[in-house]
Amino acid sequence: MRFSLGRLCIALPLAAFALVLADHVSSTPLHRSALWQVVRTCAIAAQTIGVPFPCEQVTLASDDAPGSAIIKSPLHKSEFLLMPLEAAAGVESPAVRGDDSSLLWQRAWETRSMVEARLGRDLPRTSVALVVNSGIARSQDQFHIHVDCVAPSVERKLALYGPKEEGRWQLFRQTLMGQRYWVKAVDKPDLGTTNVIGLIAAGLPRARDAMYRVNVVVVGAELAGGKPGFYILANSDKAAAERLMDHSCAMG
Repeated sequence: MRFSLGRLCIALPLAAFALVLADHVSSTPLHRSALWQVVRTCAIAAQTIGVPFPCEQVTLASDDAPGSAIIKSPLHKSEFLLMPLEAAAGVESPAVRGDDSSLLWQRAWETRSMVEARLGRDLPRTSVALVVNSGIARSQDQFHIHVDCVAPSVERKLALYGPKEEGRWQLFRQTLMGQRYWVKAVDKPDLGTTNVIGLIAAGLPRARDAMYRVNVVVVGAELAGGKPGFYILANSDKAAAERLMDHSCAMG
């Protein structure tokens, strides 16, 4: 056991380092699978020796819930990534479109407490974003949800112009970091029963026909009467949806 743990302590940081390289240096198939290799190793570590290293947290799959892992991003102070333990390239994968995928989004939403701990301060729900980049914009072919602060300008525009009640998809009237998005309000305080990608696939015909091209953003919202909810945003722009985040978490 001591030998195996020693090997893990060496191999896993190297895998995490490969992930950093993949984001900035190359888009070769080897590098694009780096995150999946980290996820697999975290799952094995959790199953065999009871530790999630180098992940922050591993939730093993059960009969009625998918497994997931949370990694502290080495690139930004407060960013975390949440990923399923099952192989899934991105939003185009059926594995992240089923009803139980709502639990992945809820765990990502709960990960905001880790962001707050890194920052040393609480964040209003309207300041937190969950983002999945499209297949065109992403650097890794393992589905992962970025969890960090939303850009202050995006937060302000959503507060001013976002729908205040749940309803149909609509084209957001303002550009967000130079991009146009479709938006839908969700009148629920958490995401435990919200199939985010399923809603996009079912409600936006153009998205359904080419899910590989879809960017997804979920931002906490205050709806009519101050009710807690969410905005789901989607587009097929070539630019990454991650542009809507502020990894410096500057207070707007």
